[in-house]
Amino acid sequence: MRLTLSLLHLFIGVMLVAIPNLTRREILFAVPVPQGFRDTDAARRAVAIFRIVVALATVLCVSALLLVPEDLLNATAAVVPLVLVAATGISFYLQNRKLAPAAVQHTRAYEAELSDAPDRLPGYWPLVFVPVLLFGAAALYLDANWDQIPERFPIHWGADGQPNRWAPRSLKGVFGPLLFGVMMSGWFTLMLFATWFGSRRTRMRSVMFGGMMAIHLMLALLFSLLGANVLLRLPPWVIALAPMTVILPIIIAMVRKMSEAGEPMDPTPNECWKAGIIYYNPNDAALFVEKREGFGYTFNFANRWVWGLLVGLAGVIAATRLVLP
Repeated sequence: MRLTLSLLHLFIGVMLVAIPNLTRREILFAVPVPQGFRDTDAARRAVAIFRIVVALATVLCVSALLLVPEDLLNATAAVVPLVLVAATGISFYLQNRKLAPAAVQHTRAYEAELSDAPDRLPGYWPLVFVPVLLFGAAALYLDANWDQIPERFPIHWGADGQPNRWAPRSLKGVFGPLLFGVMMSGWFTLMLFATWFGSRRTRMRSVMFGGMMAIHLMLALLFSLLGANVLLRLPPWVIALAPMTVILPIIIAMVRKMSEAGEPMDPTPNECWKAGIIYYNPNDAALFVEKREGFGYTFNFANRWVWGLLVGLAGVIAATRLVLP
């Protein structure tokens, strides 16, 4: 499990180092920059400093996971993600402040917004119902093999790979993880439709919908396996690393698609961005706008429907105490 944790955090570190490459060339550290700015010495210096800081933090964290004594592994595994997030966030913010004077305001015509054509979902949208089949199959499998489920079984493992939490063979103990997966899947389905109908009609929207659909299906499969694992008995490292094999190709495909020339960037006003991360614009009807860090969408926190989605997510997370053993 020590090696699994190290590989997982190495993967996260690599993705964090790549952040400057996961945005449009017109944006650098959440700052909209002039054409050709990325080729300047100032831009190269900012990217280099950011990468060095994140790379050093990643090496430090992975080394700690590999070298700490066994009795400190659990505590180290809890601290390592915080160190990575802090190092990345601080370095990103400092480069954002340094490049802020170079910011420009990008604009584009809202031709797509004026279209009278019906706003139809992509033809593959019925795939949102696949999770229902996955969770149903897992529940039927557990029910059909109820007598083979141990009276008491592990449901959580520590960083050392040893089980540290157990559940009884009961409705809550056996079906609780599946019920939580159903709740998360329901919220994710709402997010899919909100992303489609609550963002501007651009190529970005289609790419994001397809990527989110793939991640939705992957999460449903993961939660189904977690629920059925009381019988399948897959090693913890398989469940921990399996999502990486799915998410990485999705990210690569989405970045390549969104980096294609021809799509102007979202003309969100610079003054409505807080530190380049939080977007708040009461005059923008969109629920989602193009992010200025990484890739994809972020919320328009001035839209009240966004807070409804966030309250829904908080409700799902709060329900874990009710549905999980």
